[in-house]
Amino acid sequence: MTSDNILRTGQSWLARQITNHTSFGAYFEPLIQLLLPQWRSDRLRSKIVSIRQESHDMYSLVIKPHRRWQDFTAGQHLELTVEKDGAWMSRFFTISSSPAHFKKSGLIELSIQIQEKGQITPWLSKALHAGSIVNLSQAQGEFCLSRQEEPILMIAGGSGITPFRAMLQQLSLMPNKTDNVAKTLMYYARSSEHFLFKQELRKFTEQVPSLQVHFIDSAEHGFLSAQHLERYSENFKTSHIYLCGPANMILHGRKLLTSLKVNWQQLHYEFFGPEPIDLEQSSGANSILFSRSNKQISTEESAPKTLLELAELASTNPVSGCRAGICHQCICQKKSGVVYNTKTQQYSDTGAQEIQLCISVAASDLVLEL
Repeated sequence: MTSDNILRTGQSWLARQITNHTSFGAYFEPLIQLLLPQWRSDRLRSKIVSIRQESHDMYSLVIKPHRRWQDFTAGQHLELTVEKDGAWMSRFFTISSSPAHFKKSGLIELSIQIQEKGQITPWLSKALHAGSIVNLSQAQGEFCLSRQEEPILMIAGGSGITPFRAMLQQLSLMPNKTDNVAKTLMYYARSSEHFLFKQELRKFTEQVPSLQVHFIDSAEHGFLSAQHLERYSENFKTSHIYLCGPANMILHGRKLLTSLKVNWQQLHYEFFGPEPIDLEQSSGANSILFSRSNKQISTEESAPKTLLELAELASTNPVSGCRAGICHQCICQKKSGVVYNTKTQQYSDTGAQEIQLCISVAASDLVLEL
């Protein structure tokens, strides 16, 4: 353990002994918020510089992070926390600009697609403006380009272009020794009008000679296929392949590339949310008992839902945050039964244990302490 970790551990222990909080900042948070509205002890108070409309259903927040916000790697994401109607709301978004841009300007960008039925994404663009305060976590995530000097194939679908925009912007601003390594982007959109950052991506090909960008209108040319791979990336079998986009696209791409004998270790992918549910050991429809609220609900065999969705349907008012298995706000005690974790793709045993509701699915009858 480093000296910094020892110091933080000691400070946390002392804060708990004196204030019953994990930090002194958490204890004084209500008082500090009188002077600095929306201040959070566990987040970094940052300022919106501008909001840029990218398309009819996507916008970018240009943010100046707090001075203690650290550097990041292209492809990572962060947690954005805002106050809405007196309650704190958090969501995870990919950083769509590059570390080189942050180093040069002190700014980062989050490009956000509007979810029609979402509570946050439609509201943010209307509620925020230049000068608004938001809270940021440090960057996290492992969906980053490999440092190996091997060909790179990026496959994006729709708003899944955001991490690739950050990666390619970084390559254009910070040339390195892999400049001669082949890099290919296959960008799928449902029509020619839905390609984001189109002019910028074309400019990257001028700045990075080893880069090729292909815009593929799926309405006209179909979805990812073996023929597309052979046409646009002849060396795909020896490339590190990165997939980002809608869940169905990633599942299809993963299955296709595996069938084409691509090495599993060469595949890298990131879902926007938990991985889709694919139960193998489920015994059919199951009964979920929420013991604390004394409510019960049954699952649907043909359309499995996460335990968070079922808890909400049963009106048990579960606590939740990212809904993607990252923030751990929805942790609940399972008293009995078997659940399937869509993130680790593993089944639990039958005994009591803590589970994350948003990425857990019933694989048997369950009793949950909720």
